Amino acid sequence: MAKREVYSPTPPSLLVGEHGYPRVLAGINIAPAGGEPRIYEDPQRWWGRLSLEDIIRIRTSLVHSAARIEARRPGGRVAETLREAALSEKPLYSEVVYRKPPRPRPLLDPLLKPIGMRGEVEDIRLVDNPAIPRRVDSLVEERLPAHDAVAELYRHGFDVYYIQRVFSAALLGRQPRLVPTRWTITAVDKIVSDALLRRVRGYPEIPGLELYHVEYIGNRYTILLAPGPWSMEMIEVWLPRSVWVPGDKPHVYRVYEYWDGRASDMDGGYYAIRQPLLEHLEERRRRAAAIVVREITPSYYAPVGSWQIRESIRNALRQKPLRPRSLEEAVRLLDEHTLMPAEMLLERSPIYALLKGQRRITEYLSPPPGEEI
Repeated sequence: MAKREVYSPTPPSLLVGEHGYPRVLAGINIAPAGGEPRIYEDPQRWWGRLSLEDIIRIRTSLVHSAARIEARRPGGRVAETLREAALSEKPLYSEVVYRKPPRPRPLLDPLLKPIGMRGEVEDIRLVDNPAIPRRVDSLVEERLPAHDAVAELYRHGFDVYYIQRVFSAALLGRQPRLVPTRWTITAVDKIVSDALLRRVRGYPEIPGLELYHVEYIGNRYTILLAPGPWSMEMIEVWLPRSVWVPGDKPHVYRVYEYWDGRASDMDGGYYAIRQPLLEHLEERRRRAAAIVVREITPSYYAPVGSWQIRESIRNALRQKPLRPRSLEEAVRLLDEHTLMPAEMLLERSPIYALLKGQRRITEYLSPPPGEEI
């Protein structure tokens, strides 16, 4: 892009950086003129339809049109434009004047969707009026604590991607401030999944073992659900001979939490799995223990954000599961669906050890043949 002045839409899409916090680079992402702007910011439509190359291509055509803003006291035209764009449910056309023509500065990140070019804004103006849902408008005015406002938006049916925008744009909380997008993604997943978990804990267990599997853009997800109190483990396997692991041995990373709240150090990828998994259990009014294996293959050569984790888990859980009759059969089925041997995946798994222990306890409680408890 060699122009300093642009008239183009935002899908809407925004990005708040974290470098130099609290004075951060923040602004909206501008899409090319023509076509359907929403496609540039719609992970639910991307999944299963777009290849890794397609996603990188459409996202790197966006221009991050931004300025340095004080996160704790956001003011000025760019901050106001960012807030209006974040609230809107429809694309908004903008007139942007850059200090210099935007330059390619690709941003690829495990949590963030890709960005291709960046331009420092001299002036920016929204041409359209934002379409703001009434409930969102009232929540912004009520100034609830940010945690409560996020949970309330989710209860009213807004998806996590819209909530992320509103949260990041200094619109929620008693003392609103800009929140870097990377922080926002994990915070929203955690707040929403914590709210779901408070309800899921009180539901009856799923009746038996369930196994789900899905693959997308070089990522393989295998989910084992088992009767029992809520607990979860993510086993993340970075397979060898890739840009991530150039050697010949896989890198295995584990994150887990027990039913009583004890947990290892959690990360954004873990919460991107936890949120749709608890969403699924809430919809079924059931609780379960879960082991989720994510295998990253060499064909996933560039990160495109945590959305693909979230949407892959959602799509896996929409399928009809395999229903193994025993834990031993579940392990055999797991082995058939993973590239790394199930025995190696589970040998240090605290949640698998917990499931084996539960089975032994129930065997002691089983009645003699012909009798019932």
